[in-house]
Amino acid sequence: MSFPGKIEEKSASEIPVEYRNCAFFKDHIALSAILIGKSAARPLIEERMNECSQKRWSSQPAAPSAGCIFKNAPTIPAGRLVQELGLKGTRIGGAMISDVHGNFIVNDANASAHDILALIDLVKEKALAQRGIELHTEVQIVGEELE
Repeated sequence: MSFPGKIEEKSASEIPVEYRNCAFFKDHIALSAILIGKSAARPLIEERMNECSQKRWSSQPAAPSAGCIFKNAPTIPAGRLVQELGLKGTRIGGAMISDVHGNFIVNDANASAHDILALIDLVKEKALAQRGIELHTEVQIVGEELE
């Protein structure tokens, strides 16, 4: 994919978004963004940050990962589907489907991109064969895919 190098400014309302998808960024790159926050007392901010952190560390793996790999299917969250398929803990090379959350592939021991892509393909194949569910990645895969 090549980009023409033309820089444009867009307001948030000009960029259509849907659940875990923004088609605009399939052929555009964001160079910057302006975020507007609300002020609050320091103790309230710290409490909120601690709540978010505790929720994250209690439900997601601490090991290096790219975050959630698959979009949720219409009928079942992807992590639950992977768990029901019995794939948590499955390894290929240094990559492993997290035993904490089934929608994370963690780099357990110097995983290569090939290892991770092979696990993604394995999960997709099992989900389709065993449950008739076609999973789609939430992460954007850049570069060459498996042959």
